[in-house]
Amino acid sequence: MADIIPPLDGIIAVPATPFTEDNRVDVASLRRYAREVIAHGAVGFLAPAVAGEVDVLTESERELIVATLLEESAGRVPVIGGATDPDPAARLRHAKRFLELGCHGVLAHLPYEHNDAAISDAVRALGDLNPPLLMIQDLDWTGGSLPIPLIARLHREVPCFTWIKVETADRCRKISAILEATGGTLRIGTAGPDMLELLDRGVHSFLITYSIVVYARIWSDYRAGRRDAAVALYRRLLPCLAFMATHQKIQWRFTKALLHAAGIFSTTHVRKDVPALDPVEARLVAELAAHASDLSVEVAALSRPS
Repeated sequence: MADIIPPLDGIIAVPATPFTEDNRVDVASLRRYAREVIAHGAVGFLAPAVAGEVDVLTESERELIVATLLEESAGRVPVIGGATDPDPAARLRHAKRFLELGCHGVLAHLPYEHNDAAISDAVRALGDLNPPLLMIQDLDWTGGSLPIPLIARLHREVPCFTWIKVETADRCRKISAILEATGGTLRIGTAGPDMLELLDRGVHSFLITYSIVVYARIWSDYRAGRRDAAVALYRRLLPCLAFMATHQKIQWRFTKALLHAAGIFSTTHVRKDVPALDPVEARLVAELAAHASDLSVEVAALSRPS
């Protein structure tokens, strides 16, 4: 198991899980995805997660996805295993197995139910596995979000808890507050349509599924002090971001359509029980997929040495 973690400053790819038409994990498409995003600037992988339909994967499928990404990354970029599970015993089992496979770290979403002791116990149990990197996901889709004093205390008490993935409704201000409460020592990953504000607030990584080449260029321009260029490119991606933000229930269909249009996924099959696209959505998704694909090709061409 790797014990030296690169800074992970940049785009961490969170793959959607590709499926074949007969509903098996499409390993060939996952390999294409891994090669594509590494080639275009991703600094790591996180899988399986919400974007990968983790809640409808079997344990063996989860392991297959992680093992495939580890094989494709071949040590070039870190792989963080998504150990989220509502069953605490299963969560620890996933985390232990992913570390045995060679993951550089693990992530777990710990729903907050106004019980600081339960969260503390869960973080300490994961920390007892000694992962080089422990990333806790602060996601408020199903309840409350983690209190900032609790986050700061556990960061001090559990040495491997060095990352938090903030995906709350108030994530922008919360990120600033977490950085202040921890003196900037807790590294923050996030996602969302408000990428430029998140960068302005000091996030350390952006975790996204699609258009990695575009996000990586926005990130590199911003880090190089070319904020105007980063803003201009970000605004060209806004139609996709706006659609995703307003169509959360079909986000898996949207991301897979983008990856299929880019020639990375063989199908757009979604396993989760989510609504089918209606005629208007289907037309918009096709238009946006073409737009995102064209933009990625353009940015990739600009990034190649002349």
